[in-house]
Amino acid sequence: MPSPEFAKLLEAAEKAARDKDTSADLSVDDIIAAYRRETDESLVIDGVAPRISPATRVEKVTAGTVPSEWVLAEGADPDLRLMFIHGGGWVAGTLAGYRHQVEAMSRATGMAVLAIDYRLAPEHPYPAGLNDCVSAWTWMLANGPAGESAPREVFLAGDSAGGNLTFALMLRLRDEGRRLPKAAAAFGPATDFTCSSPSMTERAPFDPMIKPEDVAWMANIYVTDETPLTHPYVSPVFGDFTGLPPFLVHAGEREVLHDDGKRVVEKAAEAGIDAHFKTLPGMVHTTEYWCHFVPEGLESLNEVGAYLKGHV
Repeated sequence: MPSPEFAKLLEAAEKAARDKDTSADLSVDDIIAAYRRETDESLVIDGVAPRISPATRVEKVTAGTVPSEWVLAEGADPDLRLMFIHGGGWVAGTLAGYRHQVEAMSRATGMAVLAIDYRLAPEHPYPAGLNDCVSAWTWMLANGPAGESAPREVFLAGDSAGGNLTFALMLRLRDEGRRLPKAAAAFGPATDFTCSSPSMTERAPFDPMIKPEDVAWMANIYVTDETPLTHPYVSPVFGDFTGLPPFLVHAGEREVLHDDGKRVVEKAAEAGIDAHFKTLPGMVHTTEYWCHFVPEGLESLNEVGAYLKGHV
């Protein structure tokens, strides 16, 4: 049975969905500004805001060309490095807003986590964000929290839009002959901009956070050039997963993106990749974002942390 804390999150999400301003006279700029503001505001549930431990080390850096920060929970090994790509629908998300989740991942993995502030649409549409991921990843291979140094191992993780970029980045690294992560993980990844996953319609009545039309709208904001929505760097589910590292995907039972995650795991299995998928019973999209309040979110992060740690 879901926890009382999750019930409060669900209540807040359903209220936000009811209160959402869908006025036809809102401009794209107005909608995006509201979405960015509400993304951070949604972290406060029942008056509880996230905070990190005083023992956690946070250091701002420029990873290649990308504003970023190292987050090291107490005892984290600076030579085990995990790059984290935040969510937010390709248009929102901040380092500050995700710092508590990144700290939880550092604690769960025992690794130094590099959280990256990649460029967002619509100001910077595809492939700007993906280019930033490549830049930051390349930098991390030669730099750690203490400065220039080679890592012992490198890992990769992302949630939602960041999950999309996680797979797009691995495909591009593989295509360009660059070093891949030892293992990877994604929470509620969006992997198909054609919105053809069965859960897009089957689970829409039960998802209080995302509707199929939201994904289609974000596709138009994110991809503004002639790149087809079936390009693997845009919709990774259409890629060839041959040669990718092992990975784990978690997705909430109630989310329309559930099958986006399931399908990339199935696609990887066809290519002989050791990939695993887990449905989080009763959960919504990226419950992990509320890991400071919802125990199921922290439990999911800890499971993923153990998985990545197990590949050291």
